[in-house]
Amino acid sequence: MAFGKRIALLIFTVFILLIFAVLPVGAVESEGETLPKEYEDFLGSLDGSVTDKLPSSAFSDDPEGIGEAAAESIKPENIIGMLFDLFFEGMKDVLPTLAILLAVVILSALINILSSYFPSMSRSVEYCTRLCAFCSISGIAVSCLSSLSSYFERLFAAVASFLPLSAVLYAMGGNLNLAASSSASLTVILSICEFFCTKTVIPIFSVCLCLSLLSVFDGVGGIAGASISATIRKWYMTALSFLMIIMTFALGASNLIGSKADNLAMKGVKFAVSSFIPISGGTLSATLGNLSASVEFLRGSVGVIGIAALLLLLLPTVIELALLRGVFAISSFCASILGCSGEAKLLSEIESLYGYLEGIAALSAAVFIVAFAIFAKTATPF
Repeated sequence: MAFGKRIALLIFTVFILLIFAVLPVGAVESEGETLPKEYEDFLGSLDGSVTDKLPSSAFSDDPEGIGEAAAESIKPENIIGMLFDLFFEGMKDVLPTLAILLAVVILSALINILSSYFPSMSRSVEYCTRLCAFCSISGIAVSCLSSLSSYFERLFAAVASFLPLSAVLYAMGGNLNLAASSSASLTVILSICEFFCTKTVIPIFSVCLCLSLLSVFDGVGGIAGASISATIRKWYMTALSFLMIIMTFALGASNLIGSKADNLAMKGVKFAVSSFIPISGGTLSATLGNLSASVEFLRGSVGVIGIAALLLLLLPTVIELALLRGVFAISSFCASILGCSGEAKLLSEIESLYGYLEGIAALSAAVFIVAFAIFAKTATPF
């Protein structure tokens, strides 16, 4: 009986040795290997305007090069320089819009002055000029919506390509439970955000834009279009913000539970190895410690690169919308000075609509930036 127990113990020990004889070898080899192919796929999914602004070392096959790119991406001087570049690029794009709106405002003021000599036609002329102003604004809004749709497409494509990369890097660090749970949670979040941003944002903006047309006529039938539009935007932003909070909580909770499960499983394996093979168990722990540091460095670097890529996608859109808000605010101010009250009210309403778009763009990226930050900060269970 005792002989049978020794045989069983010997077989179990040999089995453990076979398992962990492979693991250190794979760990040592992985330090000299190139990055997973999924990293190239992630970079390939990014827009050219993003990849051009990333450090050249971000495209290296060496993990140390990725670390250098991550460190360079978070330097304050680089971030400030990038913001100034984006600001001046955006200024070049919105200056023609400002010129068009100011020309419409000045033309409306001149027509209003001329129509004052014909009192019977003044009201009709006033409505016509406001409709012309609304048509010019609608053209600008359509162009902005096109760029916003393109932003959503690039954002969701980048996040979708990051999912397999995160799963591979989680698995390399031994976070097997976390690889499954995090990928599942992020996939659900991606689907929900994609639905809301592609199916609801633009239609609601279009409805609010049409409601702003009522402000051209100072309300029709006692209906204040600006008030209804503001209510719709307020409730939509409240619902979307609450949804983003819930999704971020779900992502953080799944990450916490998955990482704790991986830690518990690894502690059990370490205890079994150190109990049956004291010397080899200690050597294995040291090897796993080195592997853990290497994988955490790689994962943190890739996470920072991912956050930088998302910011490079987000910032041009947010800056463009902010500059357009400024353009409409300046135009509204000039219209009020020139006595064009209807045009001033319309331009002010459109300005608030662009603030709504700006908030949607920032919220849609914020939840994924949080997800990338959680990915970069998650420790390995080794």
